[in-house]
Amino acid sequence: MKYTTTLASTEPIAITIGNFDGIHLGHQRLLQELQTVAQAHHCKPVLVTFTPHTLMVVRPDIDVQWLTTLEEKLQIALHIGTVEDTIVIHFTPEVAALTAEEFMDLLCQHFNIKALVVGSDFSLGHKRMGNVAFLQEYGQRHNIEVRAVTLQEAERERISSTRIRALIKEGQVAEANELLGHPVRVDGIVVHGDERGRLLGFPTANLRPEAHKLIPANGVYAVRVQVQQKAESDEQAMSPVYNGVVNIGIRPTFNGKERLIEAHLLDISRDLYDTYIVIEFIARLRGEQRFPGIDALKAQIAMDSQQARHILAIRSVSH
Repeated sequence: MKYTTTLASTEPIAITIGNFDGIHLGHQRLLQELQTVAQAHHCKPVLVTFTPHTLMVVRPDIDVQWLTTLEEKLQIALHIGTVEDTIVIHFTPEVAALTAEEFMDLLCQHFNIKALVVGSDFSLGHKRMGNVAFLQEYGQRHNIEVRAVTLQEAERERISSTRIRALIKEGQVAEANELLGHPVRVDGIVVHGDERGRLLGFPTANLRPEAHKLIPANGVYAVRVQVQQKAESDEQAMSPVYNGVVNIGIRPTFNGKERLIEAHLLDISRDLYDTYIVIEFIARLRGEQRFPGIDALKAQIAMDSQQARHILAIRSVSH
């Protein structure tokens, strides 16, 4: 079993295991409990996750769309502050074929595990036989505390990645953000486009996200754009954040065919080519539409920009 981590094998750790797609409020409840358990055992709280998403190996017939890429997931988890390190297991058909006992044995061979925190409906291993009852029995045999946590509910419906995914597909990013506990985000390198936005007076940064990343529904959104700086020393460089407007779609006014993500920074001009940016979706302004001509499109973009400024200003005051 191959994995990536910065942990020493002898370091005592408390772990939680899962795909953690989105790191939503239910996951965050689990990570808070992990931190509490780790403190009680005087050890480090560690998130154990997989790459690729386990469904891509177990169910290769379905099109898996991630709420978060691996990089996004790890950044969010560490930013929340409840975990101190991660173990990323390279998920393969061989790993998928391991029984729950074999999987746990391998983890315990490589790491000094003192505690395990999981959701109450969690299971692992071949045919998902490693449920909470198995894990608790395994923990008793190996002197590992196993704690099961009931995941959070919102409006009497359990918070789940599936529910959040459905909201994002409909463009309901504000509602999805409430369940995530952080903004829907899309990261990537800015690539060269046809510079049509620049000719319209609204230059845009074109983003190419990872192939399996779930993108919000076509339309126009108020966003925040973080431009990630490369640190010249070991210290993390500060990443500036700008207000912006994003258009997702095929640009029907220009008879476009390819689905694009185009971000326009408000009230600032900056060359973003080849930089890595994080787009945080705050609110949907409207759906994608075809305009009778360039002037009508330009007028609408100006109105979209003004509406985005208003929404983002209110958001800044309330936070």
